[in-house]
Amino acid sequence: MYKNKLYKELSRIGKGISNDKRLEILDLLSQSAKTVESISKETGLSFANTSRHLQVLKDSHLVKAEKNGNYVVYSVISPQIVELMHLLTSVGENELSEMKYIQDEADNQDGIKTLSLEEVVDRTADITNNFILDVRPEDEFLAGHIDTSINIPLDRLTDNFAKLPKNKVIIVYCRGRLCQNSNLATQLLNENGFNAFSLNSSYYDWKRISSTIS
Repeated sequence: MYKNKLYKELSRIGKGISNDKRLEILDLLSQSAKTVESISKETGLSFANTSRHLQVLKDSHLVKAEKNGNYVVYSVISPQIVELMHLLTSVGENELSEMKYIQDEADNQDGIKTLSLEEVVDRTADITNNFILDVRPEDEFLAGHIDTSINIPLDRLTDNFAKLPKNKVIIVYCRGRLCQNSNLATQLLNENGFNAFSLNSSYYDWKRISSTIS
């Protein structure tokens, strides 16, 4: 029957997002295109497992692959996949109490202070008193970032303290609420004499709210 065929096709997307590691991979690819090697490093999966998950995502028509020299580069198949990831995250935060509990517990650790997305939008024009720090990998920063932000990936942060101001509020962001790196960077900075706040929102979130305000 007509509807049965359509539901069966639609369920292919469900298969793609029915695994926690595939969701993590989709979230990474929502930031920028990546090689299998870089996805494997970011997720902690073996190369073989990463490839298997990517094949499922590709079969579900959520990602696409392109050959670039000796590497295969994966990316989301359309901007709608990025929207799907953010919608899924939003539903989870609203409907899954354990998800909210995990996030709140992470925000309440010693050395972590937070700012809302709305507060950061108000501060982005004030570069005299505020410093926006993007701790994502360089490829994700180059794919798009908050205006006036400076990129220092988390794994290079300690070696670059000298580049950061101690007389400004440092606003740290990473990939959003599914990523803990903004909190980790904020905690590290505050433990070393800086005045840092974590923005647990992504560049996607910032673009969306900025467009409604402007």
